[in-house]
Amino acid sequence: WRERLADESPTYPLIEAAIRLSRLPRLWTITIVAVVLLLLLILMAYLDGVLATLFEWSELRYLLFFIVFITYILLVHPFMVRSREQAVLAFKPLLSLEDDAFNKVAANISKPRRRSEWIAIFLGIAIFWGGIFQPWTVDWVSGNFWLTVYFVITAAIIYGLIGWLVYDTLIGIVRVSRLSRYGLKLDILDTEMLAPIARWSLGISLVFVGLLILSIIVMWEIMLDWRTITGYVIWICVTLLIFFLSMRSAHRAMSEAKKHKLRLARKQLVVFSRELEDRVAQGQLTGMSDLSSTITAWVTYEKRVKEAPTWPFNANIIRRLAMSVVVPAAVYLIKIISQFLVKFGI
Repeated sequence: WRERLADESPTYPLIEAAIRLSRLPRLWTITIVAVVLLLLLILMAYLDGVLATLFEWSELRYLLFFIVFITYILLVHPFMVRSREQAVLAFKPLLSLEDDAFNKVAANISKPRRRSEWIAIFLGIAIFWGGIFQPWTVDWVSGNFWLTVYFVITAAIIYGLIGWLVYDTLIGIVRVSRLSRYGLKLDILDTEMLAPIARWSLGISLVFVGLLILSIIVMWEIMLDWRTITGYVIWICVTLLIFFLSMRSAHRAMSEAKKHKLRLARKQLVVFSRELEDRVAQGQLTGMSDLSSTITAWVTYEKRVKEAPTWPFNANIIRRLAMSVVVPAAVYLIKIISQFLVKFGI
């Protein structure tokens, strides 16, 4: 299926295509990018004449964090793509589509839109330049000029990558949700076939939680600032929203299938219950055991349908999601405690 998908959709997401241009193994390419960024940092410090005291510079960890941040995004995105492919593939046995038709639909889901990707990148950069950093307020003369230039450029790259990552995530959610419009043949009593969708949703959430943990580790001076706390709370809420939003189409399809099965069970119960009443009224007691067994079977079936979940995740995935929320909160708390210990010299 993936080979056919590659034939139908020969292009890759923008960042993936850029990495493939090197024609080197992915890890080698990402390593080279990280090393180049590190060498540029050293060069900027040399041009500013602070190379000997670079490790004493309080802002150094931010620049190193930028390198780690960029490397992290480049590393995790392929896992997001593969997880999304598995989520798409989970729909195949549930759709009334021939193989060729399904391959075309799946290829259309995976096909990137270059213009939209570039817009997302430049929107992320614009948010950084205009709303966060505001470079016109920086004293470019008295400070470390070249290190400041490096700071601005790498931070802009990060916000561009975040903008692209958010776009890629949201467009993936929208496109995957379109598969449910083709009419899913769901067995509400066996939702394991939709488990890849839940794992994809969890994977997306874990990626965004990873970004949050990285920022918490670095931004320790402003941990108690209300804007920082608000930003982290919003980020957690967005992560949870993405988790459930990515499964919304499957949830809707499962809910409709459950309603249909319940209507069927209740209709049959009404039919057989009336037949039982009619036989009792007429004194026809023959075959009552079979009829009673049929009614009991439909009652059991109705109960199982009522208890069937309407979300494709299981308890294990929910535990992992809960841990993904607890971990950054624990890191945040540890950083605050360590900050107080340092402040009071303990």
